Amino acid sequence: MRIKFLIREFPVLLSIMVVSIIFAVITAVVGEYKLAIAEGAATVAFTLICIAYYSMLRRGKQKLIQKVSDSFTFSDGKYPEDFPIPLIIMDENGRIQWHNRLLEECLSGYNDYAEFQQMTEQECETLKNTGVGISIIFADKYFTAYSQLAKNGKYIVYFVDNTKLRIVADEFMRTRPAFLLISIDGMEEVERTYRDSDTSAVRNGVERIIDSWLSSYDCLKIKRSENTYIVFTQSGDIEKMCEQRFSVLDEVREYTYNGDSVNITLSIGAGAGSSVAESESQAKQSLEMAFGRGGDQAAVKINDSYEFFGGVSKSVERQDKVKTRIISDAFCELISGCERVLVMGHRYPDLDALGSCMGVAAIARAYGKEAYIVTDSASAPSKPLIDYITANGFVDYIVDEAKALGMIKKKTLLVITDTHIKSFVEFPSLLEKAGSVVVIDHHRKSVDFIDDAVIFYHDPSASSACELVTRMIQYLPNKIRIGSVIADSLLSGIMLDTKNFILRSGVNTFECAAYLKGAGADTVRVKKLFADSMDDYKLKSDIIASAQKYKNCAIAVCSEPNNDIRIIAAQAADELLNIRGVDASFVAFKAGDSINVSARSFGELNVQLIMESLGGGGHQTMAAAQFTDEDFESIMNKLMSAIDNQLNK
Repeated sequence: MRIKFLIREFPVLLSIMVVSIIFAVITAVVGEYKLAIAEGAATVAFTLICIAYYSMLRRGKQKLIQKVSDSFTFSDGKYPEDFPIPLIIMDENGRIQWHNRLLEECLSGYNDYAEFQQMTEQECETLKNTGVGISIIFADKYFTAYSQLAKNGKYIVYFVDNTKLRIVADEFMRTRPAFLLISIDGMEEVERTYRDSDTSAVRNGVERIIDSWLSSYDCLKIKRSENTYIVFTQSGDIEKMCEQRFSVLDEVREYTYNGDSVNITLSIGAGAGSSVAESESQAKQSLEMAFGRGGDQAAVKINDSYEFFGGVSKSVERQDKVKTRIISDAFCELISGCERVLVMGHRYPDLDALGSCMGVAAIARAYGKEAYIVTDSASAPSKPLIDYITANGFVDYIVDEAKALGMIKKKTLLVITDTHIKSFVEFPSLLEKAGSVVVIDHHRKSVDFIDDAVIFYHDPSASSACELVTRMIQYLPNKIRIGSVIADSLLSGIMLDTKNFILRSGVNTFECAAYLKGAGADTVRVKKLFADSMDDYKLKSDIIASAQKYKNCAIAVCSEPNNDIRIIAAQAADELLNIRGVDASFVAFKAGDSINVSARSFGELNVQLIMESLGGGGHQTMAAAQFTDEDFESIMNKLMSAIDNQLNK
């Protein structure tokens, strides 16, 4: 009879026995021998009853063990009590009915046995799936639990001790090779502004900041070029850098030379794979992703997922006319070698998407190739522009998906504008069937990008896709005349994305606008493309009036159905930015079977990061997200939580 078992199973009975014995002894001492004898007899009888009860309970458990044992084959005829690993027997509800000595030894020092019982019950459903192992942690040890069903409906659960293996695995994961690629951004501008000696002093100052930051980690830095570095490190150090949110980004951004800010930033790509080659590849992809999202940030790729840090400063426009000229030349060579050009934008194309498509189609036709824009003209938010171009003799430019699928041949070139995300293109079937693809986009680079494009013309500092296409037109090897309708189309996209040259309007933006004006664009005609109907104007006013302020954001909800709700919601979000104290605006609306959120800002609050956390994307000042199988209330809760997270960074 084990004392530990008695104490755990019969605390009340044992307490009564002890008290009875003490009371009998006291009675005998005071001279009441008859009463003492009676109490002693009662205690003995009570003890015998307890022994009989315990024996009956033990026999019942032995029968249970025997029944369960009969359902399994143990080596050398050993029963569960002698089985060499911890195990328990539990019923279908997850209640433990018996455990062997090894499990009890594992639980030694684990004070709350009831907590272990409760934990096991919580895992019961998983444990009952025969052959499925689950991880369980208790008594500072790691176990993998496996279960088997006995004939009597009971379950026997084995606990395999993985503690040493887990320690070794954690150490292996922590010390896996990892790469950092660090690029100093903005040195070209410094070289144009400062003398050579001052430029070297600035570069050395930034390098000292990087060296000071890296001194906290076990790593090796190698200078790759004047402005780039390779860092060999370990996965554990990458995790620490992520926890500190790559503090070096802020230090470099705040760097000054002779008391003046030099507008230097860092772009960092980090990768941690299963091998050195994989880690280097992931670091390169991460750095490209950081560049594609505007720089001034760190992108970390571990396995197949990205995590981003920084990217809070406003993008610095970098005029790269050489790059535009090279892309224009390459694009013309592709057009010359193809038979036909198809152009499409993102789902529900706006004026920027359709305007840039018009520009690309005009280039292809000027070079003697068939060119068509693939879009759903009936439901597109850019329908005013579609009506305008068809009314002015460009009817044959527009085709639907079915006709376009019949046009795709081996030498058909597909050009995608105003998006670089596979799932956002208007017709994914065309992308799947196309042999050669060109991407032209200005949004910050997302994870699900089109990775097999022949030309990937991507510049997040540009105001719009129409600006990028206009740049290309200006640097074509053979100059073309685009005409007033094409010029109006391109200008409408620029005006839409810049909010009439208020947001993201750089030197290149105004140069492109000036070129389009000289090509025949008319701002009055373009402005008419933005006109609303009376009903749409009233609905937009109602949305604005219903807005509520949360922190420094304006949030509005529109549940009223409308065919033009996407355009109206976007316009309402723009109007809400005119309210004093509002840095960002969000309008939620129902479109078909989904609920969408349109987000806008002046750049102080990065709405792209907020929308990305909700599964969407976009640009720093203009983004969106889409939800299915959710209601407005849950979406608003998620949105406010995302805003809080962004403000707390």
